[in-house]
Amino acid sequence: MSQRAAKTVCRWALAGLLAAHAALVTAEPVTVERDSVVRAEPRTDAAVVANFARGAAGEALARQGAWVQVKTATATGWLYSFNVRFGAPAGSAGEGAGAGSVLGRVFAPRQKVNVTATIGIRGLDEEDLKQAQFDGGQLQALDGFAASREQAEEHAGGAGLSATRIDYLSQPAAAAAADGDGSGRLQ
Repeated sequence: MSQRAAKTVCRWALAGLLAAHAALVTAEPVTVERDSVVRAEPRTDAAVVANFARGAAGEALARQGAWVQVKTATATGWLYSFNVRFGAPAGSAGEGAGAGSVLGRVFAPRQKVNVTATIGIRGLDEEDLKQAQFDGGQLQALDGFAASREQAEEHAGGAGLSATRIDYLSQPAAAAAADGDGSGRLQ
């Protein structure tokens, strides 16, 4: 075999290995941990395409933020990633529940791992602020939740509460009480 032919074969073999690796990484097995609504897009207001029951097995095709796109025998769609367990389904041959990722199983089989999933609250980013628009209707709706003084007093009275006047301390006296020696300095 010529040197040029050997290089071509090596290139094709490398391309095949990379394609196989990409297929393994993008199609990680998952198990649905709780009954879940499956949506057409990774948004809570997207159309519902299916419902996955707890225990359904599938493949994770993509991830976007807190969402994961899952394909099962019945449907493909997006659901919250904390509703699925990544790795081989429980009871699969030779592996414990929650066995890790594809690469973890290839290079070092793992023992059973307990994972606690949490979800945080995302703050506003620059893009959110650029797209923000004033909505006077929302401000009016917020004002609609306010109680008048009379309503508040009536509610408190119904709960057995009564008004009490509290005289606030002046700043120097409060500072003196806080530090104990009347100097206004903390020791």
